[in-house]
Amino acid sequence: LTLPLLASAFPKSYSIRIKDEKASRIRGKEKADIVFITTLTSTANRAYKLADLFRTRGIPVVIGGVHATILPQEAREHATSVVIGEAEGMIQTILSDFEKGRLAPIYKSPGLTDLATITNPSLQLLSWRHRFFLSPLQTSRGCPNTCDFCSVPRISGRKLRIKSLTEIEKELIFLSRFRSRKLFVVDDNFTLKRDRSLRLMALFQKFGFRWMAFSNLSVSEDDAYMTALADSGCISLFIGFESLRVQDHLSKNSAYGTPEAMAQAVDRIHEHGIGIQGSFIFGFDSDTPEVFRETVSFIQDTEIELPHTCILTPFPGTPLFDALDSKGRIIQKDWSCYDMNHVVFRPENMSQEELQQGYAWSL
Repeated sequence: LTLPLLASAFPKSYSIRIKDEKASRIRGKEKADIVFITTLTSTANRAYKLADLFRTRGIPVVIGGVHATILPQEAREHATSVVIGEAEGMIQTILSDFEKGRLAPIYKSPGLTDLATITNPSLQLLSWRHRFFLSPLQTSRGCPNTCDFCSVPRISGRKLRIKSLTEIEKELIFLSRFRSRKLFVVDDNFTLKRDRSLRLMALFQKFGFRWMAFSNLSVSEDDAYMTALADSGCISLFIGFESLRVQDHLSKNSAYGTPEAMAQAVDRIHEHGIGIQGSFIFGFDSDTPEVFRETVSFIQDTEIELPHTCILTPFPGTPLFDALDSKGRIIQKDWSCYDMNHVVFRPENMSQEELQQGYAWSL
């Protein structure tokens, strides 16, 4: 959603092209008057290389996104300008400075974006190669949870910001023009505010969308709510199980401290015909080499439809990174390795090789 959302903030006098290397490779030879790049940590090296290519040709480059927000001085080495924070409210200022030939080195958002000011994302600008299987929808930003490996609270805030139902209905009308009748609600936790989500679910049902979203295990405790989820067209929930061993540092599932309690929650969700995309992370200090077999057995026994296993990754800007770095446990700062598939720190109760190989085995 990032680039289509930003594109919608440009005035009509601009001709905009969106390039995404998931769909087609960027060569750095494309014609442009100004280039905007957003990047995660794992793609920062590639983003910097592209920025250098365009700047060599005299084309100004603006870099933003999570990684640039956390490490703006690093990004500044490769960009004409760096955006710190959410960019929607700064686009007009950046373009005005660009037209006057005086782009500032840093643009820092004065605060978090009011979601009521955001227009429909310009999804029509995406390449046909994206082949919309799911239409993306964001109804809120922010997360009150305090998982130490996650940067969302620092980037988007711990207070939940919400779009009005009127604006969301307009966006659903817009999304109805696309071929897909399936939604992926990209909110960090769609089911956090139950009353509001019930009203949104009624809108999804009204427009005939089937949908999936991020949630947590606590939804399984409310049978009436689970029934409403199923009736509204919910086909799957993405749930971060993270660890089967220690949950006290994972506030979103702290009530489910044992695999048995988690399995019972999974059963209750499945009973309502709702599938689960389950996320599991290897490498917490409580993990030993036995964790891989335990986790795979749990996934198989509970019949989780789409399991996602990954390696604990201390992203810059998270409490986890600060803690491990202060103890000298970070062994790799090549950002391309921060893709949740590589070991970049020294584990507590297994070797780096055991963590890497155990993760590969779990796949």
